[in-house]
Amino acid sequence: MRAQGFVVSLLLLISVTMSSCVFFEAPDLTIALVPTAGAVNTWVVISGAGFGDTQGTSVVTFDGLQAQVAAWTDTSITAKVPVLATPNGERGVPVNVVCGGTAVGTGLFVLQRGILFETSRDGNAEIYMINPDGSNPTNLTDDSGDDTSAAWSPDGTEIAFVSDRDGNAEIYVMSADGTGATNVTQHPDQDNFPVWSPAGTHIAFQTDRDSTGMLMSAEPKLTLSGYNVEIYVMNADGSGQTNVSNDEGWDGYPTWSADGKRIAFETDRDSFELVVLDLGITDYGYEIYAVDIDGDNLTNLTNNPEDDMLPVWSPDGATIAFVSVRDGNIEVYAMNADGSGQVRITTNNALDWYPGWSPDSEWITFHSDRDGNTEIYKVRRDGTAMTRLTTSAEWDWGPSWSPDGSAMVFQSSRDGNAEIYSMSPSGAFQERLTDDPAWDLQPMWGTAAWFPPA
Repeated sequence: MRAQGFVVSLLLLISVTMSSCVFFEAPDLTIALVPTAGAVNTWVVISGAGFGDTQGTSVVTFDGLQAQVAAWTDTSITAKVPVLATPNGERGVPVNVVCGGTAVGTGLFVLQRGILFETSRDGNAEIYMINPDGSNPTNLTDDSGDDTSAAWSPDGTEIAFVSDRDGNAEIYVMSADGTGATNVTQHPDQDNFPVWSPAGTHIAFQTDRDSTGMLMSAEPKLTLSGYNVEIYVMNADGSGQTNVSNDEGWDGYPTWSADGKRIAFETDRDSFELVVLDLGITDYGYEIYAVDIDGDNLTNLTNNPEDDMLPVWSPDGATIAFVSVRDGNIEVYAMNADGSGQVRITTNNALDWYPGWSPDSEWITFHSDRDGNTEIYKVRRDGTAMTRLTTSAEWDWGPSWSPDGSAMVFQSSRDGNAEIYSMSPSGAFQERLTDDPAWDLQPMWGTAAWFPPA
């Protein structure tokens, strides 16, 4: 019996040794993580004991998904956070060091949605990602072409963007870590402005692929015709590309209903030919329309003789914010999803424009020059509690809320060039996240900020 026991013990020791983890008693499973929070692509140093001197067949997992390992010793491992979903922007995920099928270390990491932005720091437009504290700047696109207009998928695992790397503007989709970039539109004309459906199954975009050529006429006013932009919808993999606006005019800036069944957009179809120069004309015929994603049930929602533009559907699907000049200057308005109940939200003689929504649909952010330069404001959806969020003497632009609504990011030129900043929803705790002599702009965290200054 003693001999059998010795053999069993020896085989166990050999098995444990072959797996690169050597321990003679139950290991302490507590591990320390530095940092304790971050986004995809963050390198995390894991400290503990009994990991084994070499990795061998051992692995590190985040929420069950194996991570890339850069360094491994008996007491320290360096591993990269893999691509995991962040539908609400932040969540705790278990981290395990597994040796020979046995957990020899376990801890908790706070996985965060990264902040995307566009930058020229590498000599051309690239899409970078940083952690919410500004750390770990990572070039996700790293291509000689211009890569712009990044948009997170709702679950935070994929990114849609525009690139001209193949000679013209196309919509691409890549993984959240920058791998697997795929041209999903595959068309010789210009495809722009990708917007994910709420479920992440479809992407709407605008394209000029149905233009017949540009024609100019001087009578009775200088006009261009034959050039049109349409709204298309496709599956997230690029299949099933369908023209849903289908008109000879300009159709752009698509925004999704909460149930993913309809798209609102801006159009000049009710004035047809685009007015290029006519000093007697101040209205260009822009209206807000909505349509089912198969192109049916087209509806003029605003139906006003003045321009109505830049629609943004609230996350709860009940309200569409937009911009109108119907009261003599550019103001923010809101209406019900069916076009009823159109109300003026801002009442100032300055420019109030580019509205956006908080994730809970309670607040509308917008830009205004009412204080002498462009600043970021917010107001409740009923027009109350008007709040100025930024107070710098330079441009502040493009607010994007975190997915959980606890913070927002924006771009500002207050330090001499465009940089990315963060702040609380009240405008407090404004902090510079990027620090580069090149322009860093168009941040995207949870809600979209599609309109950088020209």
